Amino acid sequence: MKAPKLFLKPLLLMVVIFGVIAVVTSYTFGNRLKREMTKEYESKALALARSVAESDIFTILEQDAGSLQARIAQYQHITGVSYVLVTDENGGIVAHTFIPVVPTVIRGLAVETAEHLPGDDHMLRDIKIEGDNYLHVARPILSGLAGFVHIGMDSSVIAKNIREAMVEQQIVMLILFGFSVLFVFIFIMNISKPLTLLAEYAGRVAVKDFASVPEIDSNDEVGKLARAMRSMAWHISELVANLEERVHQKTKELEEARDALKDKVEERTSELIRANTQLKIEIAERKVIGEALRKTEKKYRAIFENAVEGIYQSSPSGRFLSANPSLARILGFDSPDDLMSSIYDIGTQMYMEPARRKEFLHRIEEQGQVKNFNSKIRRRDGRIIWITENARVIRDSDGSVICYEGSVEDFTLRKKAEDQLKRQAFHDSLTGLPNRALFLDHLRMAMQRSLRRKHIYAVIYMDLDRFKVINDSLGHETGDELLRAVARVLENCARSVDTVARFGGDEFAILLEEITAPRDAITIARRILDGVREPMNIGGHEVFTSASMGIVLKTDGYDRPEALLRDADTAMYRAKELGKSRFKVFNQKMHDQALKLMALETDLRRAVDLHEFEVAYQPIMNLENRAISGFEALVRWRHPQHGIIHPGRFIGLAEDTGLIYAIDNLVLNEACAQVRHWQTVYGSRLKNGLTLNINISGKHFGKAMLPGQISRAIDDSGIPPETLNVEITESALMDNPAFAEDILHQLKALGTNVCIDDFGTGYSSLSYLQRFPIDVVKVDRSFINDVDGDLDSQAIVRTVFSLGESLGLKIVAEGVETPEQLAFLESEGCRYVQGFLFYKPLSAEEVDDILSREIT
Repeated sequence: MKAPKLFLKPLLLMVVIFGVIAVVTSYTFGNRLKREMTKEYESKALALARSVAESDIFTILEQDAGSLQARIAQYQHITGVSYVLVTDENGGIVAHTFIPVVPTVIRGLAVETAEHLPGDDHMLRDIKIEGDNYLHVARPILSGLAGFVHIGMDSSVIAKNIREAMVEQQIVMLILFGFSVLFVFIFIMNISKPLTLLAEYAGRVAVKDFASVPEIDSNDEVGKLARAMRSMAWHISELVANLEERVHQKTKELEEARDALKDKVEERTSELIRANTQLKIEIAERKVIGEALRKTEKKYRAIFENAVEGIYQSSPSGRFLSANPSLARILGFDSPDDLMSSIYDIGTQMYMEPARRKEFLHRIEEQGQVKNFNSKIRRRDGRIIWITENARVIRDSDGSVICYEGSVEDFTLRKKAEDQLKRQAFHDSLTGLPNRALFLDHLRMAMQRSLRRKHIYAVIYMDLDRFKVINDSLGHETGDELLRAVARVLENCARSVDTVARFGGDEFAILLEEITAPRDAITIARRILDGVREPMNIGGHEVFTSASMGIVLKTDGYDRPEALLRDADTAMYRAKELGKSRFKVFNQKMHDQALKLMALETDLRRAVDLHEFEVAYQPIMNLENRAISGFEALVRWRHPQHGIIHPGRFIGLAEDTGLIYAIDNLVLNEACAQVRHWQTVYGSRLKNGLTLNINISGKHFGKAMLPGQISRAIDDSGIPPETLNVEITESALMDNPAFAEDILHQLKALGTNVCIDDFGTGYSSLSYLQRFPIDVVKVDRSFINDVDGDLDSQAIVRTVFSLGESLGLKIVAEGVETPEQLAFLESEGCRYVQGFLFYKPLSAEEVDDILSREIT
C-alpha cells in the first residue's frame, strides 16, 4: 500500500532532525575531544618542560652539551614528543634532538622567546614545520637567566584520534537511523489505510454523494472521525435542502428592495437641488473673505520681504518654492528669483554633508518640525558658512505634504568662536596636541569600541628624562621649544588613527588604535625612543634628551580610562627606576607593588606624626685598644603590625615623598642628645672619646636648611661639634656639585666633620676627595667582604688606606664580619672598624650596659 502524502512530511522532518542531531553531535564531540586532548598535550608538554628546567638545572648551568644532549634524547621516547631544544639566555642553541639541523622557524622562536618571555611565564604556540603541525612549549630556566627549554608535541595524533572517533560515531548513528526509518515506515503503513478510506469518502461528499460511509470501528481518533463523518453527512443533506429553499426566498426579497431604492433616489435628487442653492450663497460669502485674505497677505508679504532672517518654502524634492531677500543674501545670490532658478536640489548643491540633509528630512517627516538644526553649507561664491534652521511641514486636508516652510540664520561667527573655545578647552596651547580631557574622551570611546567588536588598542605614557636639567640650564623658552620638537616626533612616529596628547610638563600619552597585535605597540614605542634620542637643534644649542615610557597592552578588564592611565604611569615609573631611556610593559605585579607602596606611604606618614621611629647605635671600634670610639646612628621603624622595619625598605620612599627631612631631623636631635649624655656620664673614664656619625640623605643637598638643622641640634644637645661626623654618599655630591660644596663648607664652619659613606661605589672619587672638605672615609662593605680571598678587593682596600694616609684622612672599614677580614685590615694598618664581628646595631639601653662594663 502506498503511504499517504500527509505522512511523508513527518518522515522527511524526522530525517532532517536526525541528520542535524548527527552533525551537531559529531561536531560537538569532535571539538570536545580536541580540547581535552589539546589540554592533555599542553599539560604534558609543560610538565616535561618543567622537568627539564628543574631536574637538569646543574647540567644546563655548567653548559655540558654532551650530558644535556643525552638527557633530552630520552624524552623522545615519550608518546607525542617530537623534539626537545635547550637554549641559553640569549636564544643560542645549547642542545637539541633535531636531525640533522634545527629548522629555521624553531631558531626564530628561540630568539623571540629569549627577548619577550617575561619572568617565570611560559609560552604555548601552534606551529607548522614542513607541512606538519606541532604544539610548541617554551619555559624559562631560573626566570630566563639560565636559558629556556623548548618542547614540540606532534598535533597529528590529536587529528587522527578525532577522525577515528567521528567515523565510529557516524557508523553507529547511520545504523540507528536505518532501524528508526524502517520502524516509522511500518507504523505509517499501519495507520494509513483508514485515512485513505476517509479521504475517498470526503471526495464523494464534495459531489453531494452522502451514501456509502466507510465502516471504521477503531476506538482511536480515526474511528471517532469516521463516526463523526457519518453524522455530519446526514446533517449536510438536510442543510442543502434548507439552503435551496432560503435562496428562493431571498430572491423575492431582493426584488422588493429594488423598488424601494428607486423611491429613495427620487427623494435624494430633491435634496441636491436645495444644496445647490445653499452653495451659491456660500460662494458669495467666500468672495468677501478672499478680499480680506488679500489684504492680510499684503501685510505679511511686507514682513516676509523685510525680515532679517532668511524665510523660505521648499518642496519635498529639494526645490525652493519661495524665498525672501534675506535668504538670497545669506546664500550669496542677488535676488530670490536668482536663488530659486539656480538651486534645483538643496541637499546636493548647498549642504557640505549630504547626510545632514537626510537627517533634516528624517526629523521633519517623523516629528513634523525641526528646531535649531545646525548645518554647514556652501554659498554661491564657494565660501563655507554655518546656518541654523527652524522648519515645519505644511499638509493639505488629506494629510499629504504640500511643502516645507522655515527660517534660516547665519551663525558662522558664533560657530567659529565656539570652536575656538572648544579647541582651547581640549588642546594644549604650547604643542597644539590634545590635552588630558580630550585624550580621556578618545580613550573612553576606544574602550567602548573594544566591548562592541574586536578592537585592539594600547596606551603609552611617556615622560622625558632630565628635562628639568635642560629647563634650568638653557631656560624655559628652550624647554618649550624642546617640548614642541618632541610633540612633532611623536606625531611622526604615530599613525593617523592614533591620538598623541600632552598632559602638562614633560608628560605625554599616546593612544594606539586598530593594532593587529601587541608587538605593533612595541614597534611604535621603539620608534619613539629612537626619535626622541636624536639630537635637536634648539636656539643654537644641540640638545639631547631621552624618554621613559610605560605601556599597557592588555586592556581587557578596564572599565575606567583613569585606571588604565594609572597603570601606564606605574609602568613608566618602573622604567625610570630601571635606568631611564626605555619602556616597560605593565603587569599585575606592578599594580600590586604600587598598592603596597601606597599603603607603606600612608603608614610612613602616620609614623612621622606618631614618632614611631627609633635610633639604633652601631659601635665604631678602635683596633689599637679594642675599645669603642664612637657610634653610627641608624634609624629603625617600629611598625605596630609588622614590627621592626629596616631603612632599606622605607628610606627611598621617604625621599620621594619629602618625609626624609622630618625623619633625618628626628634622628639627628635624638642621637645628638643621647651621645652627649654618654659623653657626660662615661666620657672621662672611657679609653677613647665618643664620636657620632649621622647619615644625611642626598635630598638635603638640594635645599639650604641642613646647616641650620645641624646647628640647632648641636646647640640643643650641647654635643661638641668636632665629635659629630656628617655622613653623605658620593652620589649626593655629584648631583649638584657646586651647591653641595657650599653646604659642606657651611658644615665645616660649624666645627663638624664630613664623612664619605660607601666609598668606592660611586664615580669621580679622587677628584672630590681633593675638591670637597672631607675628613673621614668609610670603605664600602662590598670590598671588605672579599678581602680574605679576592686579590682585586685587597688591592683596592690597600689603595684606599694609602690614599687616606697621604691626604690625612681618617679611614673606617665597615662591614667587618670575620676574623680573617679583621686580620687583613690590621696588617694593612687600619685603625677603625665597624661590623657584626664586634657589635650589631644596639638600643640605647644595650649601649649603656656595654659602656658601664667597659669602665669597670
